[in-house]
This record gives sequence, C-alpha cells and structure tokens, in this order.
Amino acid sequence: MARDEIEIINEPGPEHVPVRRRPDLVRFLVVGGLVGYVLGSLLGWLGPDAPDSSVTQEIILLGSVGLLLGVLLAAIAYLVADKISDRT
Repeated sequence: MARDEIEIINEPGPEHVPVRRRPDLVRFLVVGGLVGYVLGSLLGWLGPDAPDSSVTQEIILLGSVGLLLGVLLAAIAYLVADKISDRT
C-alpha cells in the first residue's frame, strides 16, 4: 500500500499550456472599411471640385476607394496583430 501512495504522489501534474487569443479578422476588416469610407467621403465632400462631376459622385467614388484602401490596411494590421499574438 505504501508503494502505491508514493507512485500517486510522484506522478507528473498537468502541464502549463499557454492560451493564445487570436484577433478577430471580421472586426478588423469592418472597422478598416468604415474608417476608409468615412475618410474618403470627407475628402470628396470637402476637397476641391472635379470638373464634370457632382459632389455626390465624388463622395461615392472617393468613399469606395477609401473603403478598399481601409480594408487593405486593416488586413495588414490584422496580420501584424496575429503574428504578435503568436509569440509565447
């Protein structure tokens, strides 16, 4: 009996397993797209007037370009944040 008790005491315990929290890709892309669209739209609204186009056309065009650039930058920021969170 004494030997069994010693074996139970000497068994290794649970190992420490690090928990990795990954950033959320969808949130990064949505926020990047919204920020890009707002900045592009403001540039179209407050910027210089383009010949042969209305303010609405400028807002839509520059807003959509800003949206694409915002999503691209957000994807890059996500990759950097994901790489940083991978370090243990």
